[in-house]
Amino acid sequence: DYGKAVDNIKMYVKRVFITDDFEEMMPKYLSFVKGVVDSDDLPLNVSRETLQQNKLLRVIKKKLVRKALDMLKKMSEEDYKKFYNEFGTNVKLGVMEDHSNRNRLAKLLRWQSSQDAEEMTSLQSYLERMKDKQDHIYFMTGTNRVECEKSPFVEALLKKGYEVLYLVDPIDEYTIQNLPEFEGKKFQNAAKENLNLQETDAAKEIMEKLGREFDTLMNWLKEKVLSAGIDKAILSTRLVESPCALVATQYGYSGNMERIMKSQAYAKLVALTAPTPRRSWS
Repeated sequence: DYGKAVDNIKMYVKRVFITDDFEEMMPKYLSFVKGVVDSDDLPLNVSRETLQQNKLLRVIKKKLVRKALDMLKKMSEEDYKKFYNEFGTNVKLGVMEDHSNRNRLAKLLRWQSSQDAEEMTSLQSYLERMKDKQDHIYFMTGTNRVECEKSPFVEALLKKGYEVLYLVDPIDEYTIQNLPEFEGKKFQNAAKENLNLQETDAAKEIMEKLGREFDTLMNWLKEKVLSAGIDKAILSTRLVESPCALVATQYGYSGNMERIMKSQAYAKLVALTAPTPRRSWS
């Protein structure tokens, strides 16, 4: 029923009921909110259509959204947990749709984390636990927690003690794409290239040396063996136990996003029109 018109907000002017049929009194992602608005400043003797264009009404709409988000922010952890189980998807859709309140909504997001197997965590809590000099918020997408935990993409991150968010809802990756950063920290998809593991200068020198030693092998893999499916073959520090991995390019589809798109109703159309995703072999 998302996006379906609902009459949850009733408008009164000087305690006289005017209407409950105002369009977009609340944004779609807050359509579950019910309430009463009573104003002493709106005119009574005008049509509903004219009233909808009133500048004061636009201010009221803006304040309603802020008030609703503040109420959610002030809920107890236990009550908010129950709310999020029911309306978490609405919060994520709000991040995608309401750019003016994106930061407020980001503070309401909750995701599973490698830090806690039971409870979901907020982005603010993640920041408080970040390692010194950590520049990114790491996340991994998948169909469930086990899949994320066992992914080769998070092996080095977990071994080094970095916390990884597990995004297992199909809408999560779309949400992250609309949330480039939080409190100055950018998000980093563990399944994409350019994963920053905060390597020391000594470790970087070793990798550069190994890169020169294995340059012939990497070129052979790229140009001969896997030329039809990868852009490049490189040595990587992201793996610990797995021998290799196919990594998405920085601006390409991750494997999880590709799976979601193929499962959608227009998958056949996408398959016909979309270019074949390229990968890096590491």
